[in-house]
Amino acid sequence: MTVLVTGATGFLGNHVTDLLVMRGERPRVLVHPGDSAHPSADGNVDVRFADIGDRVAIRAALAGVDRVVHCAARTGTWGPQAEFHRTNVHGVETLVKAALAEGVQRIVHVSSITVHGIDVGGTADENAPLKGSPDPYSRSKVEAERLLQRMILEDGAPVTIVRPGWIYGPGDAASFARFARMIEKGRMVMIGSGQNHLPLIYVRDAAEGVLLAGEASDAEGRSYLLVNDEPVTQRDFVAAIAAELGVPPPTRRIPYRAAVVLGAASEALGHLARMRQPPPLMRYGIRLLGGENRYKIGQARRELSFRPLVDLADGVKRSVMWYRAAYGPAVEAEVRA
Repeated sequence: MTVLVTGATGFLGNHVTDLLVMRGERPRVLVHPGDSAHPSADGNVDVRFADIGDRVAIRAALAGVDRVVHCAARTGTWGPQAEFHRTNVHGVETLVKAALAEGVQRIVHVSSITVHGIDVGGTADENAPLKGSPDPYSRSKVEAERLLQRMILEDGAPVTIVRPGWIYGPGDAASFARFARMIEKGRMVMIGSGQNHLPLIYVRDAAEGVLLAGEASDAEGRSYLLVNDEPVTQRDFVAAIAAELGVPPPTRRIPYRAAVVLGAASEALGHLARMRQPPPLMRYGIRLLGGENRYKIGQARRELSFRPLVDLADGVKRSVMWYRAAYGPAVEAEVRA
């Protein structure tokens, strides 16, 4: 069995690749030209360099592959919509067409819970409508899923879609490290009361769920939410991080609706100024942190035998250990300065 992992140098793709290596497999990993190869590329993985939109290179990388785990994506919430479309929609179409031509048995497409919106206002499952949110990432993910549904029906594409929640854990420089630093330096501000629920999932649990989706015999053409259904509030999350860091939990708050309005205004100013970098406050992060987002994973439990194993306490402990190893000296030097 040969498994190709796209986006193997990314946060989730890295952990998916590591799990395959731990199982004794030698996965093939697709790396964007110019990026560094996977850390395990010392004979444990088969590295191929290709742009996700290069049909010839993608088809060559798929030769002899039985299963594809598609983690590659243009992430972030700021930038030209065309750039997100090129990778997250056109790139998906290129990959799936090439996989069909090469006889790949299963394609696991990693989507996101954001296809249901950033704040579902309660509880949702896989049947919730695809509506996305105003940011280009969410819109492109919705578009990609609709494209895949057409390819499943019209072309018989053997695709399984997984929608992970808010993934955190070791290696999460974009989110966890940033929150940990704000909490450690006393700069964290809670959004709303803090009693809202977060759709968290530890990265190794997410990677396990992705691989299970590729292995389950009846998962073809199906979609699955991957979150830890342990009820965790915003206050629980930030308090757990603060406790592991040995600092007081944040006490400052801003009303949720006011924060959303400020985020919208910040984005509007950013667009007017044609900022290349995202503004400091955006609705995506505000709604993810301050919205009410609980998801049911009964379908993944029944059909994939998915069982999240890492709870909040253990996940935060492991994540803070990584954060201190990766950022500790820099933070200490910044504090002393």
